[in-house]
Amino acid sequence: MKTRKKWLRKTTAICTAALLGTAAIPSTAFAADSYASIEKDAWAKKVTEMASSYATSIEESQSLMSGMQSDMILKFEDSGRSLLGFVAPFDVSWLDNITLSNDISFTEGKEGILMKVLLNDNEICTLEYYLDPDSQDIYMRIPELSDKYFKTNLKEAADQQAANIENDLEELTPDDSDADIPTDNFASAYSDSLSLTVSMMSDLSAAAPEASVVETLLDKYGSMLFDNVTEGESSQETLTAGDISQDCTVYEGQISAEDAVKTATAILEEAKSDSDIENILDTWTEKLSSNEDLHESFTKAVEDGLDFLKDADTGDSDDSHLNTRIWVDETGRIAGRKIEFQEGDKITPVLNWQMTRDGSDFGYLLSIETDDSGTLSLSGSGQIDGGKLNGTYKISQDDTAAAVIEVKDYDTESAKEGYLNGNYTITFPADSSEDTDSSLSMLENFALVLDLNSAKDSGSVALSVESAGSTLGSFTVTSGAGESVEIPDLTALGDVYDVTNEDDMSAYAATLDLTTLMDNLFNAGVPDEVITYVLSGGSNSDAEDVTDENASEAESDAESAEAGAA
Repeated sequence: MKTRKKWLRKTTAICTAALLGTAAIPSTAFAADSYASIEKDAWAKKVTEMASSYATSIEESQSLMSGMQSDMILKFEDSGRSLLGFVAPFDVSWLDNITLSNDISFTEGKEGILMKVLLNDNEICTLEYYLDPDSQDIYMRIPELSDKYFKTNLKEAADQQAANIENDLEELTPDDSDADIPTDNFASAYSDSLSLTVSMMSDLSAAAPEASVVETLLDKYGSMLFDNVTEGESSQETLTAGDISQDCTVYEGQISAEDAVKTATAILEEAKSDSDIENILDTWTEKLSSNEDLHESFTKAVEDGLDFLKDADTGDSDDSHLNTRIWVDETGRIAGRKIEFQEGDKITPVLNWQMTRDGSDFGYLLSIETDDSGTLSLSGSGQIDGGKLNGTYKISQDDTAAAVIEVKDYDTESAKEGYLNGNYTITFPADSSEDTDSSLSMLENFALVLDLNSAKDSGSVALSVESAGSTLGSFTVTSGAGESVEIPDLTALGDVYDVTNEDDMSAYAATLDLTTLMDNLFNAGVPDEVITYVLSGGSNSDAEDVTDENASEAESDAESAEAGAA
């Protein structure tokens, strides 16, 4: 019985995931009079929007692959520096900002990255990074330290990491000699996937499927998810969320384990002979550095899945099933959705989503049941006016507020095109209960402010931390079109040192010159004691030893000078 119940949960999860996907954004369906037809119509509309957004994304991404620039900026304000000063082992009054500025491009099947490290807007050093997916060699250089390159092999590094993980696991389970730990597969998959990604990025338009193909696949397989739903009754009901009520028609459906098996079987049978999927995988196979046939692997996985489904035990299917309800308003918009798991007379809530509207006013509720954390919910209300959403939301766990989110000027129109714009302020209300997590109670004095801005060829995300009305600091990520990185001939770099070879790295260390780096740190305003602390490996005792050693040498020199004078 337990095995069958466990299987039921797994199979019905397939349909649950699909329903969760369609619940994310309100959908509209017209001329439908059954649960399945409403879901299919709403899904078809959503697919059209997604395909349009996908086409735009591919076009914009392709233009960025030849040259993209991004900055990651960590900035400290006066209040933040004061707070940091309490925990830092040295004076930080000189610290204003740290920036990682990246130029990235994918050209001729290779990836090139120039990462500049800036401190207080002064350039400290640059890391050159070049990846050849064919050989899986990564070449790097820090010109401020040395004009020589060092390299590592991606596959060898992944294999070594897998071996280390396997050894650690064997030490943790020394008595389990039969344990099969396929870490070599993980390592191979990781290196192959990165190689494939670089190859695809070099010519994204040729590697990515056309929008019409994506739309066909999503429409076909998404629609199939509702083919075996057992129709329930329909009724009239008033739905209320955030004090906003709407009169709706309720449609119900049920998905048993047997229904889920039928649906999964039909999807896999269709996918096995789908020419669109085959063409996509064949295109990707050509981009791989290994000899793996992706379509052959996919077909094998599908056949294994079909064999597994044939042996599925759905004997208690009539006693256990997934219940799903949708609320449809007078315009045909899906305004609410509830999913429950029923086993005999026991009903376990899974998902409850509602978005009611009255003119420009709206109410919102999203609650999810978890085994470990109870009920997690997001609820609130606000207005949508001129395409801009403003409202207040509350994140709760079992009716206890954990955070409050104030949303300002969220652009619902640009969101349809895949661009996110808006401002979010997150605060953490005080909790007087005795079992409050002390780490969470510390957040009561802080607020997080998130700004999202995105357009066709650029975007930024800024996260600020505030306390008592003052900004402590911020972390900002910006991206946009940039210059192409010039990738040198990787076969003609001269002396290249292998990071896995100790002799090579000793020889590389002999080429290092810290003069430029030290000068750059000085120009950025870094005090000498901080530089000494960093060079000593972060040890105060080491720094003191260096100071004592210098003092002893100075004293010895002075004594020698005195002796000479005598």
